[in-house]
Amino acid sequence: MRIGIHTDFPSVAVQSGPAIHTRFLFEGMSGRGHDVVLMGPQSDGAAPPSGASVHLFRGVPYPSHPKVRVAVPWPPQQLVNPPRLDVIHGQVSGHNIHYSTWMRKMWGTAVLNTHIIHLPTHSHFLVSDGLYANPLVREVLRHNGEKMERSFARMYNEGDAFIVQSRHMVDYWRERGVTVPIEVVGRPINPTVFSRSPGADPFPKHFVHGKRLLVVCRHDREKNLDDLLDLFVEAIAPADEEVTLTLVGGGFHHDNLRARAEASGYGDRIHFPGEARHEALVDWYAHADLFVYTSISETFGNVVNEALWTGLPVVAYDDGMGVAHQVVHGSNGLLVPHNRTDSHERFGSAVLDLLQNRERLADMAGNAATHARRVSHPDAVLSRFERIYEAACRHCARAVPRPLSGAGHREKARAFAAHMGQWAFWSGALLAVSGTAFRLGASRSIEQDTSIVPEALPKVEDLEIPAELDGRTPAARRALREELGTALRGERVGPGNPDRAALHR
Repeated sequence: MRIGIHTDFPSVAVQSGPAIHTRFLFEGMSGRGHDVVLMGPQSDGAAPPSGASVHLFRGVPYPSHPKVRVAVPWPPQQLVNPPRLDVIHGQVSGHNIHYSTWMRKMWGTAVLNTHIIHLPTHSHFLVSDGLYANPLVREVLRHNGEKMERSFARMYNEGDAFIVQSRHMVDYWRERGVTVPIEVVGRPINPTVFSRSPGADPFPKHFVHGKRLLVVCRHDREKNLDDLLDLFVEAIAPADEEVTLTLVGGGFHHDNLRARAEASGYGDRIHFPGEARHEALVDWYAHADLFVYTSISETFGNVVNEALWTGLPVVAYDDGMGVAHQVVHGSNGLLVPHNRTDSHERFGSAVLDLLQNRERLADMAGNAATHARRVSHPDAVLSRFERIYEAACRHCARAVPRPLSGAGHREKARAFAAHMGQWAFWSGALLAVSGTAFRLGASRSIEQDTSIVPEALPKVEDLEIPAELDGRTPAARRALREELGTALRGERVGPGNPDRAALHR
């Protein structure tokens, strides 16, 4: 079978879950004898996997995160000379999905898409920490993220299957309008890395065995690590003077987290070792006692899967999404309700109870490893994908009996213009809004890169205000939009009037 993997990360420049999964699919399907083509944006200084066939478009760096590239419909020869494929597995979070949809209409290429990013909880990438602190801004971002999801549902329906990574997301996407077949497939584990014998103990020597809490993830605000630090300080550390917390990783929020830990009074029991090589993570998992996870934005938690595979039980918030699918409450870990007044107390109690009940913790460790090996082994995941690809091809043959390749030039031109135009418009809009916010100091800056600095200020009136917030009079709505506008321009973030430099903090 000739398979196209349409991805935002055809190179290994970004070590995110979707990027790692792209590499797994490429290597796994190639190893099974399939001809695989990687499709996506070019990344300066970063090459796709060795030996990969590629079909790349221009990649424009995201203003506040230059390692992430936004694919735009250019150059022309790439658009009009696509690879001939049997199926395209889409793993994109933008409107470049239109390219796959156009190929389906043009040649009858089967298309399936994967849900990889929960937009309502990731839309904050457009704004700075200071601006995001405004509850009104957060609510507007969430609401518009949900609105965007409904538009994506319509695009997903132009494919032949839709893949989610947790059972909880099936009803979620049905409610948003997805009508094509939905399949639930999690991400695999690399046994070569995570089944090896662990090496030396990487924890500080004074961190007591049997009392070690661990989290591994990017140190960005969507991971909700502020909440983890707070509940450790409030509900765990005072109750047991030997319990410690280690946060492996790095990111934009890293320095803020370290400062928060130092100011807590428990800085000597909170460890920040920095980023670790992927192959070294097994040492951290093996010498920890409990994995603690407070993120509520995961479509699938790669690090949760890794911890479970190594036999490390997990205590996490019940996010109703990826992590709640991976953690079987009472078997391989515990799930704690979030957004409750007593969430910190409940989380702390769950952690302390397990640390004090070694027999129960040992049972959970065995269950964790057994369950993960059953559902996350690469062979099981790849076989599942092959069956889905075959079903998608059959679905496409029924849905697109007469591809446009046999139609007249005018009809083909209309379809091409419609899909490429949508791709160009929405990619340009994203870059314009984020670039303007970056230039004005209202955007997070992960790594300075000013190659994209659009001049047009985004129109706040284009944002849809949630009904519960927009007031009941035109005057109230105007006042609300004015507040949003001044916040976006960096003139105000709630009370006071900080300078723009403060928005980066």
